[in-house]
This record gives sequence, C-alpha cells and structure tokens, in this order.
Amino acid sequence: MPDRLDPSFVRAQIELLRHTHPDIWDEGDETLLADMLEAETGLHDFLTVVIARMLDTDAKIDGIGNLMAALKSRCDRFEQRSDAMRGLMFRLMSWAEVRKVELPAATLSIRAGQPRVIITDEARLPEQFVRIKREPDKHLIASHLKAGEPVPGAELSNSEETLAVRVK
Repeated sequence: MPDRLDPSFVRAQIELLRHTHPDIWDEGDETLLADMLEAETGLHDFLTVVIARMLDTDAKIDGIGNLMAALKSRCDRFEQRSDAMRGLMFRLMSWAEVRKVELPAATLSIRAGQPRVIITDEARLPEQFVRIKREPDKHLIASHLKAGEPVPGAELSNSEETLAVRVK
C-alpha cells in the first residue's frame, strides 16, 4: 500500500480527483473543494504531519538559538575571567619588578606592546584613510517606488504568493 504521507502519493490522489471530478474546480465552490480534498485525498493528513514537523523544527531553532546565546554568554564570562587572570599576573609581576618568570606550564614575560591607532577627530581624516560601506537602503527605495517615483537601478518585483501559518 502506498504511503499516505508521501507527497507524490498525495499529489497523485489530487490529480485523480481532478481527473474524475473536474467540475469541483470549475464551480468555484471552495467549501465543496475543501471537503472533497479532505475526504478523497490524504492532503489534510499530510499537511497535519508537515505542520507538526515544522513546529518541531521551529522549536529546535528556538532552542538552539537560546543554547547558543547561553553558550555565548558563558564564553564571554570565560574571556573576562581569562583577561582578569592575565591582568592579575601582570600586576603581580610588575609589583615584584620581575619581567620574566619561567614556570612548568608557561613562561611569562612582560614586554613592550604594539602602538595602537587612536582617532582623535574622525571628521579631519583624509578620504584615503576612511572606509565607507555602501549599501542600498531598500526601505527608502521601496517607499519611492511605491509612490510611483523612479529610482535608477531599482524596481519593484511582482509579489509572490506566500503561505501563512497560524498556530494559535
């Protein structure tokens, strides 16, 4: 027996119904069409399984997102702890006036750091020293196009049908 939850089987059932009762689609009676699809095909069963799988997947996405946020927060705390320990070792070695300590686990040494660039007045920087990221403002472009104003290099697409899923 074919699997009622196989999309190709469900499609074949719909095609068979369309072939045997083409008038259902021609009449424009959406209630009759919905009733016939539910009674004569596995469409509703299939969609019920798919929506359950989609909700399960969405829950996993949320769960993984929450886990990633918690792990990121934990990673940030470990980075702060590592920085604090590095700072503590630096302060103790500086206080002891020791520039190098050899330990079984590591060799610690205080050395001169690299100079860093400090921007004192960004507006005074010459153009050759400034990077500007150029990206389209799609919201602004859309508002102009919807108002009938042409925007060179942009146009509105035809809207595509989408599936709305209400669970609550």
